[in-house]
Amino acid sequence: SKYNLNELSHDTAMGLVQFALDSGVRVAELLVDTVGPAEPYAAKLRLRFPGLGVTVCPRADSSFPVVSAASICAKDLHQDPKTKEWLRRSLEPVFGFPQLVRFSWGTAKELLRGGGVPVTWVDEDPESDPTAPPSLLSYFARTPPQGRPPHRFFQERRLHPMDDL
Repeated sequence: SKYNLNELSHDTAMGLVQFALDSGVRVAELLVDTVGPAEPYAAKLRLRFPGLGVTVCPRADSSFPVVSAASICAKDLHQDPKTKEWLRRSLEPVFGFPQLVRFSWGTAKELLRGGGVPVTWVDEDPESDPTAPPSLLSYFARTPPQGRPPHRFFQERRLHPMDDL
């Protein structure tokens, strides 16, 4: 079934809130930076946590100091030695990290560069290797007709390709 990154982010945030509530933390209000459209996300949070105030907005870290502070703490977490050690242990040389790790994080990129298997993508620079197989995209490229007349169906209806007009 389809499960996109926005849904993953929403479910993760709701799981964190539920964990805090189950741990006895007294939560009164949720201030959330939006992932995807703000109002449907807010509605989903209100439905799941009916007793809490919910505010979802883009760039919440710019509007609410507490969200900004949480963002700074989250970024510092990635520099934490325990986090780096967990990333090192979780690194699979061919496939990278588990799904919950964002590969674009600088720390993750650095560890992947050092401990991952290097990959060379043939399509990155086809001109540099004339013996390389053609790019996959080349199979979809439009080739000009080789003097062959169009099929009778198109001739009878006087239909022409758009690029001929």
